[in-house]
Amino acid sequence: HFVALDKMTHMAVTHSQRFPDRPSLDPLIRHAIASNACWVTKRGVKYMRYACRIDFETSGVVLFCKSSEARQGIGDLMGSNRVERQFHCLVHGRPEQSSFEVGAKVGWLRGQPELMRAGNRGKHALTRFEVVEQFNGFTLLRCQLETDRKHQIRTHLQYANIPIVGDACYGGQMLLLSRIKPHYRPRRDGTEKPLIDRTALHFNRLVFEHPITRGNVIIQSPMARDMEVAMKYLRKYCPY
Repeated sequence: HFVALDKMTHMAVTHSQRFPDRPSLDPLIRHAIASNACWVTKRGVKYMRYACRIDFETSGVVLFCKSSEARQGIGDLMGSNRVERQFHCLVHGRPEQSSFEVGAKVGWLRGQPELMRAGNRGKHALTRFEVVEQFNGFTLLRCQLETDRKHQIRTHLQYANIPIVGDACYGGQMLLLSRIKPHYRPRRDGTEKPLIDRTALHFNRLVFEHPITRGNVIIQSPMARDMEVAMKYLRKYCPY
């Protein structure tokens, strides 16, 4: 009934008219089905549509449905917030408490069609956060979505003044080795590649009741490689 994919960063789930040149999973899968690609024929796939989307730069779990019945069922569960969605993210700074929640409303940012804003206007939104690991100047958080708004985690962390590393849209900055390593030696050409070149957000766990079999479904994705590497350097050069 379902297919879970471990999405890489810099890959969209569906095609965007605003960013038509971005690679995206949904059109690739549709083309594979239409052309009877080897993996499609082998698995007998005739229908495969995404059940939920994550941002272009976000890595981790993406769920696709193999029937319209399954898609309707999971859509009903998500629409009524009867799924568990857990993310990991690396943020600038350190929260005052080891566990906390942000309940600011999330709405569109006027004049910016792709951006959101957390505050007093918009739709009800609630995110729960828990500290997983602390560094000097950075924190790894576990994020639990209680509602599903566009850019909810990102805007809530900006609202809490601890933006996600690499999230240029909401106050985050790139993580550069030169800023954390003592006696850093630059390359001869003076350039430097960031340790993380995207929003450091990873969808690591999705749990729901199967809408057809009624069994409990748990889907997990290991931490993305770039975030693992970043934390290795933070443990070495920025211990808390």
